[in-house]
Amino acid sequence: MITMKNEVVFSKEIVWCHGDDRHILIMKEHDEIVGLNYCQGDDLEHFVDQYDEIDHDLTDFFNAIEPYLVHDNEVDKINAAIWAFFEFRNLQDGRKAL
Repeated sequence: MITMKNEVVFSKEIVWCHGDDRHILIMKEHDEIVGLNYCQGDDLEHFVDQYDEIDHDLTDFFNAIEPYLVHDNEVDKINAAIWAFFEFRNLQDGRKAL
């Protein structure tokens, strides 16, 4: 007997992370993260207006380091990657200023 089940092919969600004071955009295809973005602060309307698109550099960074993150859930992994990406960019910007 062949049975068919429903499968989520594409999903897009915005998650509010109270402890990190940010909204995160998470886009998935076939349960794999294909797009991320974030904005500090709790203004959802601003987030949707200004950050509702994929940050490809952040997404690539997350996908590169995700296997090394040891958090229990996906949002915690994403938040850890965002903090690391933020620090990485600060170091790059500091070097450019010299």
